[in-house]
Amino acid sequence: MSWNSIKLRFTLPAVEWGFPVAPQHTNGERKSRGVALLMAVMLIALMMLFAADSIVTSQVDLQLAVTHRDRIRAEFAAKSGFNLATFLLSADLAKDLTIGSTPGLQKLGLGDTNIRLWDLLNQLPPIGGADSEMIQILAQSFGLNSVLDSSVLDQLKAIEGSFEIKVSDEQQKIDVNYCSSGAREPCAAVRAMLTALFSCPAEKAFLAKKRLTPMELSARIQDWVDPDSRTESESGFSDESDPYQKRKKPFKSKNGPLDSIDELKMIEGWDEEVHTVFAPYLTAYPIWKKREDRARINLNSAPRELLQCLFQDAGPDRFRKLAQMLRLRETDFKDIAGKDKPMDQVIADLFGYNKNDAGSANQADPTNKSSWFGKMSQTYRISIKATSGDTVRTLDAVVERVVPDGTAAGANLSSRAAYRILYWRFL
Repeated sequence: MSWNSIKLRFTLPAVEWGFPVAPQHTNGERKSRGVALLMAVMLIALMMLFAADSIVTSQVDLQLAVTHRDRIRAEFAAKSGFNLATFLLSADLAKDLTIGSTPGLQKLGLGDTNIRLWDLLNQLPPIGGADSEMIQILAQSFGLNSVLDSSVLDQLKAIEGSFEIKVSDEQQKIDVNYCSSGAREPCAAVRAMLTALFSCPAEKAFLAKKRLTPMELSARIQDWVDPDSRTESESGFSDESDPYQKRKKPFKSKNGPLDSIDELKMIEGWDEEVHTVFAPYLTAYPIWKKREDRARINLNSAPRELLQCLFQDAGPDRFRKLAQMLRLRETDFKDIAGKDKPMDQVIADLFGYNKNDAGSANQADPTNKSSWFGKMSQTYRISIKATSGDTVRTLDAVVERVVPDGTAAGANLSSRAAYRILYWRFL
């Protein structure tokens, strides 16, 4: 038998909706065995997909709701931390104004010391609702119950989260905005401070690599901030707006106060590296309020590096003594400059500097370094890190303490609050 004699028969099966079914019966009906099972499997698969999508959607919605809840909790925890910080800053001002008269301070042996109440916040771990009793005991110890609303502690107990507070003295830095007052003497003092800061050996060598001199850089800052259009001869330019008109998008010199210290990056020669080196020692707060105001650095909180640059001729022996005093300041919270000794005498004892070294005994002389410093601060930076669940929010604010009778430091401003907000940033 040959292969050619074999007839291969191959018949395609009958189909129903694309599925194979049994062959047609003689009565004309077609069996649909298997179709119902396949349709049932398809429906079950669709139902499983729908259920899975519903579960995923529900989980996403739940996570979004939890994140939104934690975000709100963290926000109010941060604001609670800000209120606690401003409360202690105000209490610290009251302590300074009425030192020794508070029974709680005398009971704790703090009536005759210069301890900073707000500095205690920097030593505390994160605070939450469980710590409200500790704060209540603290208020009782300092005799502050008369000014502390009891409902504040009740609200603190309801906080489901925690916040960490860092308070720093903003007047431990050089305030460049005092050149915006238009007064020559305060601006000349700021120029002298900036030039001294830029003239430290390492900093001066750093600027030399940038082809800048300390006098150039300080003059350009003054040209940017001061209200007049007169160019400082040391800036290296014939017109204040010369370097900025050559930018891709030309603009003019601001001739006004800085809104923040980051604005210095717009000044010619002030790049990111320069900002990283010098920005920690500069501030834009407070903005000047009266022409006779002076930009005084708080000697009791000024960092050692800044003091070394401002008094480069003091010598290693005096700086070793200063380092010991600064360690005591950090551990015992005690001020370097007491309230009784005049500032020129404090400067002379610490650095061997006499006000007559400036060529003038006038305290208002901008070159007189003893006129650069004060013993108290009114402006502080408050940094809050609040946590709720996996959500973290940060609050950065600068406040100025205000005496309750409406008189602010260096300004006649009427206010019912114990502080003014100069800067506010919430992330």
